[in-house]
Amino acid sequence: MNIQQSIEQSKKGDKLAQRMLFELTCGFLKAVALRYVFDESAVDDILQETYIRIFKKVGTFNYVNEAATMGWMRQITAMESIRFIKKNNRWHELSSEGATTTVSQPPKAFEDEMYKVLQRLPVKQRIVFNMAAIEGYSHKEIAAQLDIAESSSRSLLTRARFYLQNQLKKNDSYEKV
Repeated sequence: MNIQQSIEQSKKGDKLAQRMLFELTCGFLKAVALRYVFDESAVDDILQETYIRIFKKVGTFNYVNEAATMGWMRQITAMESIRFIKKNNRWHELSSEGATTTVSQPPKAFEDEMYKVLQRLPVKQRIVFNMAAIEGYSHKEIAAQLDIAESSSRSLLTRARFYLQNQLKKNDSYEKV
């Protein structure tokens, strides 16, 4: 069973198809959540909420292609990650200047230098970077989601990019972020 078939059968309430959709997409969505929240137990909570939302909304979802479906699911995961951060006061607790969140042992899928450098970004910068540079949100959309000014979003993205470029240049890991 592929993603399209899983979506179509999930619309009919087929639990096996929902399980298959979960198995086909869980790794990808976990990677998305891990870009926002580095705590794996928190990521499991985020994924649970993500799939609850996906299965609630799947009835109104119109399958176009696999890329569009994964984009839709990625967007839900990103919003659930941000909701989690806000709900658990991690946004304010961890967003003071220079504060970072780290995980003691990064998941094997994230032993990449870029992931390690992302971990060292202050929370607000990391979230704005993920939303703008990776997810493709506009500063207006980011500002609305995070309850900040558009200028703050631009400033946070600029700081994040500057920091990432400097860190990656030191290691000659990447040419330009």
